[in-house]
Amino acid sequence: MSTYILTSMFPNGFHAQAAEVFRQKIGKRNRFAFVASEFEHLHEKTDKYFHFFLNMFEEVGINFEEAYVVDGRMRPDEAVKAVTEADVVWLSGGNTPAQFGYFQKYGLDRALREHDGVMIGMSAGTINMAKTVICTLSCGHYKQEIYSGLGCVDVSVEPHFVRDNVSEELLALSEEYTIYGLCDDGLIVCVGETVEFYGEVYRISNRTIERI
Repeated sequence: MSTYILTSMFPNGFHAQAAEVFRQKIGKRNRFAFVASEFEHLHEKTDKYFHFFLNMFEEVGINFEEAYVVDGRMRPDEAVKAVTEADVVWLSGGNTPAQFGYFQKYGLDRALREHDGVMIGMSAGTINMAKTVICTLSCGHYKQEIYSGLGCVDVSVEPHFVRDNVSEELLALSEEYTIYGLCDDGLIVCVGETVEFYGEVYRISNRTIERI
């Protein structure tokens, strides 16, 4: 059974609770696949963040035998194989719709949906894991977009959420959708029908904001 871990950002590295969740949930540590948000440009930036987050895992005692970036430097069939064989897949942050477009272009949408292991999303990666993807202006997107995502989880997330700065846009959307405001350092862990919340997470529904 797949394990999905939704994150926003860790400004000061993995804190103690996050590190413990990762140590508990990540059993097999043979292969780590870092799936970029921008596949065909900005490779230097992608590599920088790949090493940055890989180092964060190493700092809390999680080491992988093999780790690699999945982006346009691989052929589509190579990218699919790399994701399929990985024990842990990291979906990076960046431009949310662009990332999903690359998933489709490289045939990764199905491979990610069927991945049997641990999948960790950060920011854009977290948003794209949802059944219903909600990209808001308040979260820094160029325009508001709603589309069908990977469908790995039935949890639509607004990452980088700040309780004291909730936009009218988000409240209006909550009249039709239930949205989870995920603050930096928070986590949502989904395994089967079980959903666990760590840190500061809010449920936004019908203009009501409730801390979970």
